[in-house]
Amino acid sequence: MGVAFWITFLPLISFLLCGAVSFFRINSFRQRSHYFGVTAVGISLILSTVTLLKIGNRTFSETWFDWFTSGGLSAQFGAYVDQLTAVMFFVVTFISFLVHIYSIGYMHGDPGYDRFFAYLGLFTFSMLALVAAPNFLQLFFGWEAVGLSSYLLIGFWFRRKRAADAAIKAFLLNRVGDFLFILGLIIIFWTFGTLDFHEVFSSVNSASKATLSLIGLLLLGGAVGKSAQVPLHTWLADAMEGPTPISALIHAATMVAAGVFMIARCFPIYDGGNVLPIVGIIGTVTAFGAATVGLTQFDIKRVLAYSTLSQLGYMFAALGVGAYIYAMFHLFTHAFFKALLFLGSGSVIHAMEGEQDIRKMGGLGKYMPITTATFIIGSLALIGIPPLAGFFSKDRIISATFSNGHTGFWFFLTAGAFLTALYMGRLIFLVFFGKERFETREMKHLHESPTVMTLPLIVLSIPSVVAGFLGEWFEEFLKQAIPNHVEELPHSTELILVTITVSLALLGLLISAMVYFARKIDPESITENPVIKPIYTLIYNKYYFDELYNLLFVRGVGFGLGRLASLLDRYVIDGIVNGTAQLTKWSGEILRMTQTGVVNTYVAYMVAGTAIILIILLLF
Repeated sequence: MGVAFWITFLPLISFLLCGAVSFFRINSFRQRSHYFGVTAVGISLILSTVTLLKIGNRTFSETWFDWFTSGGLSAQFGAYVDQLTAVMFFVVTFISFLVHIYSIGYMHGDPGYDRFFAYLGLFTFSMLALVAAPNFLQLFFGWEAVGLSSYLLIGFWFRRKRAADAAIKAFLLNRVGDFLFILGLIIIFWTFGTLDFHEVFSSVNSASKATLSLIGLLLLGGAVGKSAQVPLHTWLADAMEGPTPISALIHAATMVAAGVFMIARCFPIYDGGNVLPIVGIIGTVTAFGAATVGLTQFDIKRVLAYSTLSQLGYMFAALGVGAYIYAMFHLFTHAFFKALLFLGSGSVIHAMEGEQDIRKMGGLGKYMPITTATFIIGSLALIGIPPLAGFFSKDRIISATFSNGHTGFWFFLTAGAFLTALYMGRLIFLVFFGKERFETREMKHLHESPTVMTLPLIVLSIPSVVAGFLGEWFEEFLKQAIPNHVEELPHSTELILVTITVSLALLGLLISAMVYFARKIDPESITENPVIKPIYTLIYNKYYFDELYNLLFVRGVGFGLGRLASLLDRYVIDGIVNGTAQLTKWSGEILRMTQTGVVNTYVAYMVAGTAIILIILLLF
């Protein structure tokens, strides 16, 4: 077995070991289960780093075993490792390793400690199997395994109704996208006779543009569900009911990144069809819409959740204009500062003994200096302040939309940069500065998180600062695996676009400082304004997507279909089953009447039967 095998399967071994500890209740290891996870994912990270540094301009494949063969369909479980896979290997294992370390402190004392680390291993393995996939079938296996493990982790505290409901919601909304994804795979096999990436992508020219568009649209449906884009986005904010380390892992490097990775991997299909404009529209709507919602939320993790939705929208917008490399570059930088922000929020929640409402915080900076400093670094990177990582990757996307002639995309993405600065500035000033708004008795418990939690924050802050400087190398490295269809802009035009974006970001920070730090403007006076209040209410309620879906699919059409299904189940399905049983019973009773036990009766039956057969033969 090659290096890709060990990168992928070491986290699975961790899952099996932690799972055994949990299942057999081996008490001596229950609070030490992290040893398995940290060791396995740590080795996987080392191997991933070596692979990233040594792969250069080559690719390699590994076949681990033959999965199955059925008719014309055959599939192997293995790995296709190119520059795109190598980058994803590194990102997934790096973030997962730090989340494992952080979780030692965050989950300490939890009764499900061993089960939590088992789920972490399964989650990491699922994502690695997905990005390593050499064919669509293994991709789908990883796709579904990520969905399963996310369900387990979001609902980890399953005794809390909100956590259980959030897990079910995530599972169901992902099933909608996955149904479309499966249809796409069926049409791929129908069209090309194979599900192997190399064979499909080398044959796209033989398919019509309409067929490629249909395939691309169906695969996009899966990506919209997995990466939480409009209209299948509502599960992601509710997923915050899971433990905070899981929020970091889901939002930074694994589940939500899967849709972006899949579209980039399938670029020959999207380049050959007419679906990219739809990808761009969905991404732009999500980027701007989620940014507006983030401005109205008060739960620290939900603000960050909507920022994830928004940043994923930027990635989809980049894919939509053919800037595949820029989308992946933003995925790369975003992984570091978003993981930093979520783990930082977990540090705050840990210090506040579970409190997540930013209105009940304030002035935490002097109690938590490391968390405060690293959180500000992550926030500035997210906002796109130079020279931090987010500036370089986000600027490339915004410039690409303008240079490729999508000025509508450019306008809303630029406005989204302003909104990002507003809601992140609001978060920083309400949590770490200003008046302390928590109970006095809680001050006794306020302290910096333990080293096992702050160390990952410090480590993540480094790439959040410097990763952007890898842009030229990243573009040169990835262009061997995926293209970048971006028109080059004159330097003066590019400078103007950058100036506009950065100026709006700084303006957003300034306004948030005036409102939430200096208190020169009362935010309630703005939200209570008769003109603004209806708009604020609409945005605060997340554009009523949940209420609409509840009306249409739970209480409306869903209720009607549920009643219809109940009637069909009771009177048709049960009727057939019960009717068959009743018919068998009646037939048995009739036949039993013929079993008298008298030999003469049986002889008479034989004679009568023989006579009937002879008559039939003579007549017909």
